[in-house]
Amino acid sequence: MHQGNLFGDSDGRIVAVDFGIMGRLDTRNRRYLAEILYGFIRRDYRRVAEVHFEAGFVSRDKSVDAFAQALRSVGEPIFGLRAGEISIGRLLAQLFRVTETFAMKTQPQLLLLQKTMVVVEGVARSLDPDVDFWAVSEPVIKQWMVNNLGPEARLAEAAEGAAALARALPNLPHWIERAEQAAEANHAVVRDISPRGEADRPRHRLGGWLGWAIAAIAVFFLLLQSH
Repeated sequence: MHQGNLFGDSDGRIVAVDFGIMGRLDTRNRRYLAEILYGFIRRDYRRVAEVHFEAGFVSRDKSVDAFAQALRSVGEPIFGLRAGEISIGRLLAQLFRVTETFAMKTQPQLLLLQKTMVVVEGVARSLDPDVDFWAVSEPVIKQWMVNNLGPEARLAEAAEGAAALARALPNLPHWIERAEQAAEANHAVVRDISPRGEADRPRHRLGGWLGWAIAAIAVFFLLLQSH
């Protein structure tokens, strides 16, 4: 996105054109970002920090409390300020210090979004230097969270997960059979290098257990992918 593919219509709405380069965020990353933005709006820096750790944006060996304090030092000075009152250079310098201090790695899936947000911020600032980003974004983020994180959205996700499980169940016997065949082949090798009695005894029990374990893991990953 750039200034050349943004237009305003007669009703004052933004019209975006030219979708040649696009990216897509999965549901999980969209939720993380929504919670982070909403946390900043509510000035709940502890929750913002926790979401960063849950998303894997910050390594687990870092301190959540220290990271929350660092976020507070970034968010509090600019909270409620209008666009013209915020120094983007100073803000970026603070953000770079935080990312360096907490060894935060670049998230490739967010690069296009970050670029777009910078462009949108610049366009909004040029159109209205007095725009209050906090006030403008709060109702949008609130509504998005209701639509995507509310009870109805949770029920829809549960239904999708159940449908994915139903689609996967017919394949379970095949997966189990293949897993047991793999276990049999593995134990055939073990028998060649082990005393006969020791190798034969656990074969059927271990093979059956391994088959069910692999099947359960396969279903689990299918459910994750459906979300």
